[in-house]
Amino acid sequence: MERVFIRPPITAMPRGVHRCLQLARSGVLRLLTPADALLAVLRGNPPLPPLWLRRHVGSLRHLSSASRQMREVVAGNGLLRPGDRVLDIGCGTGAMAFEFQRLLAGDGSYVGFDVNRDAIRWCRKAFRSDTRFRFELAEMSPSGNGAVDRRIYEFPIATGGADFILAKSVFTHLLEPTVRSYLLEVRRTLAPGRRALVTAFLFARGSRTDHRTSPIFAFGDDRGLVRWRWKARPESAVAYEREHFLGLVAEAGLRVEWLCPGFWPGDAAHYTGQDILILAA
Repeated sequence: MERVFIRPPITAMPRGVHRCLQLARSGVLRLLTPADALLAVLRGNPPLPPLWLRRHVGSLRHLSSASRQMREVVAGNGLLRPGDRVLDIGCGTGAMAFEFQRLLAGDGSYVGFDVNRDAIRWCRKAFRSDTRFRFELAEMSPSGNGAVDRRIYEFPIATGGADFILAKSVFTHLLEPTVRSYLLEVRRTLAPGRRALVTAFLFARGSRTDHRTSPIFAFGDDRGLVRWRWKARPESAVAYEREHFLGLVAEAGLRVEWLCPGFWPGDAAHYTGQDILILAA
C-alpha cells in the first residue's frame, strides 16, 4: 500500500504521461546527436556514446566529472591494484570502464554489465580492441509473481572472482527485493579480504530530511523506510532509510567499513550527491 507524503504535480504524473515525455526527450536528443558528434570531432575529443544514449544512463552535465570523482575515491582509499579483477555493476556506457582502462595493468581484467542493451552494444564496440574488458547484458529473471521490483540476476562472474566491485548509481534505482538480491551477489562474487564500493541515497528519520518534509523523494511505502521521487516510476530514483539499508547490507553477510554521507536532498538546491559506502565480507 503506497503512501504519498507530498504530491508535486510533475513527479506525480501518470505513468503514461511520464513515458510520453521520456520518448519526446529521447527523440529530440537523437536529432541533436549528429551535431554533438561533429562538435566532439572539432574539439578533438575522443568518441562518445550518442547523445540520447548518454542521457539515458545519466546526467549529461555531470557524466565525466562524476567518473573522475569516483576514480579519486577508488584510488584514495586504496581499493584497486593494477592486476585486479574488476566487476562494474550497472556499467552503462562504460564511463568508469575508461577510468579502469588507465588503472589496470596487462594482467588485470574487467567485467561490466547493464540492463540497457544499447549501452552494452556500444561498450562492446568501443572496447573491442582491449581483450581485458568484457561487457554483458543483464537479462533479469522474474522471481515469485514476476513483479518488476522482484527481478533477480546472477552476476556474470565466478564466486569470489572479483577483487573489486563497483556499484555506482545502481542502488539508487533498485527497489528492496532487487537490493537484497544484488547485495547477496556482491557477497558471493567478492574475493576474500577485498572491497566493494556502492552509492545510495540514505536518509535519517526524525531529521529535517524526514519523509514529511522532503520535496524531492515525496512518495514512499507504509513503513517510511523506502522513498522515491517519481510516483509512476519508483525505480527512477530511490532512497532508503539509513539504518534499514545498513541492515540489508548486514543480512547479506557484508559489513560497512566506511560511509561518506552525500548531500541529502532536503531541498532541491542540495540534490547533488549520493552516499558512498565501502563494503567488505
